[in-house]
Amino acid sequence: MKLIHVPQINARYWAGITMASIFGTNLGDLYAHDSGLGIIGGLPVLAALVAVAYFFERRDESQHEAWYWLAIIIIRTGATNIADYLCGRRYMGINRVALSAGLALLITVLIWRRNSNEKSGLPQTDAKYWIAMLAAGVFGTAAGDALTKSLGDANNIGGVYASSIMAALLAVTLLFGRGGRIQTLYYYWLTICIARTAGTAIADMLAENETLNIGLPICTIATGIIFLAILTLWKTRLTQAQKTT
Repeated sequence: MKLIHVPQINARYWAGITMASIFGTNLGDLYAHDSGLGIIGGLPVLAALVAVAYFFERRDESQHEAWYWLAIIIIRTGATNIADYLCGRRYMGINRVALSAGLALLITVLIWRRNSNEKSGLPQTDAKYWIAMLAAGVFGTAAGDALTKSLGDANNIGGVYASSIMAALLAVTLLFGRGGRIQTLYYYWLTICIARTAGTAIADMLAENETLNIGLPICTIATGIIFLAILTLWKTRLTQAQKTT
């Protein structure tokens, strides 16, 4: 992906990633349930959308982040369905903790021996980056579901506990990462995985909690609006590299 389409890593970026994790979880569930394609049947459509977005992104010379965030949402939506298929009792039934551990290892392998010029800032958004982002999305769904189920169900106090724990962990991770640490390669991916896990727990709690009684469709619309509001209303300065690319 071109540098002119890639956002800076700052508070706005992490707010966008967090809301993308929540919105993408809700959208993935809604897409699987209401599209008529099912959990796996809709994945080829999402893959085609990513391919189309990549085709037009490579030909777009204008300065904006729309292609990056579109790819993030599509991949997060697909990751939710992939994880549900791999771990669902009606499907493959893989243990969620075991899958999360395997995906954490995969992400480590994907980011191993990256170029020396990727020590800070957003990693190069090449094929390995997007595969790692997909793996982080599947990891977050599996890990978030595992935590929620260990504390109860998403529709009652278990979802509240899981959401609170992961939100607190994400906040601590972001605070500890200030001063440049969060832009280092391994800390960046650690934060991504935590944000994905927190997003799953929060999204499921919001959509399924019986006390809130919001429901999946309305929850998806609301989290989508918040996600778009963050990206459109929160403006940041361009870096010199982005201005001259």
